[in-house]
Parts: sequence; C-alpha cells; structure tokens
Amino acid sequence: MAKLGRIAEQTEKFLRALAADNGVETKPGEWLAADFKNSSVEYQAELPAEVSPAVAQLFAGGLELLADYDPDNEGLNGRISDATALEYAKIGSLIDPDEIIRMGILSPHAQTPKWRDITFTALSSIRRAMEQPIAAHGAVQGIIHSWFKEARDPHFALRELASDDFVKVFYPSSMYEQVARAVQERTTTLMVSGLLSYDRVTRKATELKAERIEKMDMMSPQEFDSLLGAFPAFEASYLDDDED
Repeated sequence: MAKLGRIAEQTEKFLRALAADNGVETKPGEWLAADFKNSSVEYQAELPAEVSPAVAQLFAGGLELLADYDPDNEGLNGRISDATALEYAKIGSLIDPDEIIRMGILSPHAQTPKWRDITFTALSSIRRAMEQPIAAHGAVQGIIHSWFKEARDPHFALRELASDDFVKVFYPSSMYEQVARAVQERTTTLMVSGLLSYDRVTRKATELKAERIEKMDMMSPQEFDSLLGAFPAFEASYLDDDED
C-alpha cells in the first residue's frame, strides 16, 4: 500500500508537469482517479477541467513520446521539458526491476487507448540522461564563500553575483596562491573561467573546473552590501553549447 501511494503521488507530479508544458496549470489534488476496476488497481486519471481538443491532443502526444522515448537515440521535442521527463522517469524508481506499470494513452475521440509498459529499466535510462549535467566552457563571477583547501580535490564555493547561487570550483595546485589571496579580503570578487557543469533541469551552473582566475576591482563595503541586496531581483539564464 505504501508503494502504491508513492507511485500515485509521483504520477500526479508527472501529469501536472506535462500539463504545464502544454499551458495548463494544475494544483496538487486536482487530478482524479476514476473508474476503478474490480480486483485491480487499474483506474483512469482525469483532470476535471476544460481544455481544447488541440491541447488534449498535444498532451496525449507527449505521453506517447515519453512512453516510447529512447534517450540514447533521440532527443525530446520542444514541448516537453527536461524537468517533466525527469518526473516521468522517477516513477520507474518506485517499482522493482520485475514489475510493470501499464499506461493506456487515450487521445481525443479515440475509442481505445494505446497501451505502453512503464518498466524500471526503461525509465532508469531516461533518469540517467536527465540527471547527466551539461558541460560547456564559460565563466562565473562571484565571491568565495568557503574554501576547502585540504580536501582530496581542493575547491571553493563561489557565491555567484548574478544569481546568489553557489558554484563548486575545483582548481589546480598552480592556482593555490591566487585563491589564498582572494580569501584574505571579504569583498574580493573573482572571474573564474573553465569547464562548467550545468544542471540539465534547472539550467544552473553547479561545478566548474577552473582554468583561469582573475581578480576584479575591489568594492567598498557599502558597494558590496548594496550588491548583495540586489541579488534577489536579478535573473540569469544559461545556454547549452548547441543553442544560439
């Protein structure tokens, strides 16, 4: 029963994400399970809301695409986000390798559903693909928040000025003196460039292998505090290597 509850909860998260990709915002608890069958946990997932036939068709198409998706040989279309694909893949982590969830996809005006199998193995492949970070050369600007100089792989946490997020920066031993000087002053701002890793779902930079560290102009304490106060209103976006 506990497993059934977790599967139902994750399935609703996925359906809400896919609906949002198609411009239909829903809240937790709005999706319903109806028409239960005797001696089974088979049910029909329904959203009691009006949507156009075109949106319903796109939604059904998204279900079918994900059900047949092979991340090793194809990419997602522009309508389905990586975040939605990850929510779908998480369903597979809740079942055992020998278990199968059958999903019937009912398109508008269709008399019978198209049945697809959700398996642990197939969804594990999608989950690995969605959790694989995006690598790209780039740079981040920020202030050292903490320094782990005695770690097996020495690194520091850079608080990025553009987003106030933390990026873990790994550096070679040749840059030790630059890092040491940077932590001596609270307001030292660095521009660090190298190979960045971006989270595929959030598109945020998470790690950076430093190839170059440049010290920026020193800010006064008043400028520093003013800059920190401006962070929440600042938004930044990141691009993949293959995006314009």
